[in-house]
Amino acid sequence: MMTKNSPIGVLDSGVGGLTTVKELQLLLPKENILYFGDNKNVPYGNKSEEEIVSLTRRMIEFLITQNVKVIGVACNTISTIIDQISGDYDVKIIKVIDPVVDNIKNTLRKEKVGLIATNFTVNSGYYDKMLGDIKVYGKGSGELAAIVDSGKIDRAEVKDIVKIHIDSILESEKVDTVILGCTHYPIVKDIFEECYPEINFINPAFQQADAIKNYLEEKDLIKEEKGKIFKVYTSGDEEKYHVIMDMLNLELPEAIIQYND
Repeated sequence: MMTKNSPIGVLDSGVGGLTTVKELQLLLPKENILYFGDNKNVPYGNKSEEEIVSLTRRMIEFLITQNVKVIGVACNTISTIIDQISGDYDVKIIKVIDPVVDNIKNTLRKEKVGLIATNFTVNSGYYDKMLGDIKVYGKGSGELAAIVDSGKIDRAEVKDIVKIHIDSILESEKVDTVILGCTHYPIVKDIFEECYPEINFINPAFQQADAIKNYLEEKDLIKEEKGKIFKVYTSGDEEKYHVIMDMLNLELPEAIIQYND
């Protein structure tokens, strides 16, 4: 039975969703958090829609067995297709994209924005549809998420990729705001900002964590007791989590558990 002490579930194709976990730890410091990163199959942005749906169902159904009270889909690629299957589950599923869209529309009030994301996310046109009259200048990257997920981040290599993609956006339109439309990218946000200090790069993790907090408040599901649990489940290499969590200055999990079908 779902209670206030039930954990928050967060899922992603790899380590990127740890950016959402970081924001959750700051906003909701008493909450239990279970994280599922499907590193074995990263990046999702180069897969077919059918593959993404199948892999996503596996993660959702596992988290449901752990009695989570809400699931944060901390993956832009999955967020573009999650509406197809979210109705099959009783648990509330909160996408990473929609809170960002609300922020751009209602707070920043932009007329145009740039977007760097996986090829799947850009090609889906989901941001364009959700942002309506706001013009989106998108550029897909087939490699950046996988490089970050490897935990072996060569700053010079990442800088070269960032410059290629952001320059391409700026050649289309001189935007001053760019959405980091993959939760892996905020892990190297400092490289984006070093290359383009004049651009506001939007990290979707804060908006998603805030949306999760608002939902739990609305449903009176905020954990009140002291003490918390943070566990990571991964289908891939456990060691990279130590690297990325150190980069994010994350509160460490009590366990990193290998998940096998």
